[in-house]
Amino acid sequence: MKIEVNKICETKDATLSMLSIDGQHFCFVLEDGFRDVKQPGRTRIAGGVYNLVKRFVGKFYEEYKRRFKHEFSIQIEGVANFEDILAHIGNSVKDTRGCLLLGFVASLVNYDIVIEQSTPAYLAFYKLVDKAFKNNETVTLTINR
Repeated sequence: MKIEVNKICETKDATLSMLSIDGQHFCFVLEDGFRDVKQPGRTRIAGGVYNLVKRFVGKFYEEYKRRFKHEFSIQIEGVANFEDILAHIGNSVKDTRGCLLLGFVASLVNYDIVIEQSTPAYLAFYKLVDKAFKNNETVTLTINR
């Protein structure tokens, strides 16, 4: 499975992108803003190609296992100078902590980029990633800045 994230716009603190799966538009992604020097939990990841892997520890793993009966959380592997980067539910940059937030709707509220319908977007994304893993596919994420 090939996932691609293409930047649409950014503010000082937020980056909005479009996520496509195997060439088809899927949803929006909200991340932190660009920083010349990494600030933990406040910096988007660099453009590049990464693998998605299953994660079996942590707050999101425990919460989503309980809430949605998920087997794993979705981790982005191999991001230089970052650890524990996930794709998960959230609506504003306050929810990102350096991770990718998924949503079906994006808007500007009080000069801040927000995404909505994050839970249904994440659940649909999880279902597709889970299917790819069950088919022994490598799941790659290309981030274009």
